[in-house]
Amino acid sequence: MPPLPVAGSWVLVTGASSGLGRSAALRLAGAYRARPILVGRRVDSLRDLQSEIATRFEIESDIIEADQSTAEGRARIVAGTEARAAIAALLAAGVTSVGRFDAEKTADYGNLIETNVAGFTDLLARLVTLFKSRGGATAVLAVSSLGGETSLPYQAVYGASKAYTNTLIQALAVELRGTGVSVGAFLPGGIDTPMAAQSTLRWGRLGLMDADHCAALAVDALVRRRRLTVPGLGNRLIYFASRALARPLVARAASLPYRQPD
Repeated sequence: MPPLPVAGSWVLVTGASSGLGRSAALRLAGAYRARPILVGRRVDSLRDLQSEIATRFEIESDIIEADQSTAEGRARIVAGTEARAAIAALLAAGVTSVGRFDAEKTADYGNLIETNVAGFTDLLARLVTLFKSRGGATAVLAVSSLGGETSLPYQAVYGASKAYTNTLIQALAVELRGTGVSVGAFLPGGIDTPMAAQSTLRWGRLGLMDADHCAALAVDALVRRRRLTVPGLGNRLIYFASRALARPLVARAASLPYRQPD
């Protein structure tokens, strides 16, 4: 499958306010000369990013202030994608919940599921439908997690939401063959982002992948229209181990960075 010609084209980036989404937008503008559509909830952060893209790369960008967890927000994202005739989307928006599974956190779990599962599914369906209607080459890359393959104790609901993403994307990759629309999943392990800071990792930043480097690999996967990407040798070893070893053993190992005292 030939790479997507994104130079000069509009590319949607959700979760662009910070973290991997922000770094991905910079990578798209700087390395590929694409024009990013910056989506996020914090409009001040988006404006700062838009200014940086214009100053550093002299590339035009657009802003959509939207929350993926709301129907109104998703409608704005799709309308902006259609208005700009974007040819690709990098879906990096997501939330997590850290700690032991507990009834007191059900509100957090509800928000996580609304964002990472229900909202993601609705947005993905709308984007795929829009891209299919054009008939040309387009691509969607969902930023997921290696935790969706291993199970993720102490981030159990987050890991489950990413298992859903991984399964959905791999099924759609088969369904969409021959349509011109490619879909892929990007499965990093820990990334040095504000989301990782919420995870109360026992070993601090040790083992976390640099956000800019990870974003570069994600953008490359989007442009090359890859179905599945696990960045980093260590992460790939974990990925293959999750298929070769007993699942309870893998889950126990995955819990070590997050384990909390009883």
